Amino acid sequence: MVHPSQEVEHALIRLNDALCTWERCTGRRSILILRETGGYVHRSQDGKPLPPSVDDVTDQHLLAGLQ
Repeated sequence: MVHPSQEVEHALIRLNDALCTWERCTGRRSILILRETGGYVHRSQDGKPLPPSVDDVTDQHLLAGLQ
């Protein structure tokens, strides 16, 4: 899903790029979850946006994978 604000969409892309680079350098992992009223959802794992095919995976399940 594309964010209605082009500025926010570009910022999410830049953040995911930075996370991906950071994780390659440090070996750390991350989960990014942004939920807005109105239904917009962005979820990424290790700096890569998750495809809609994993919409049935809960946020809690994603977060549990980091621990």
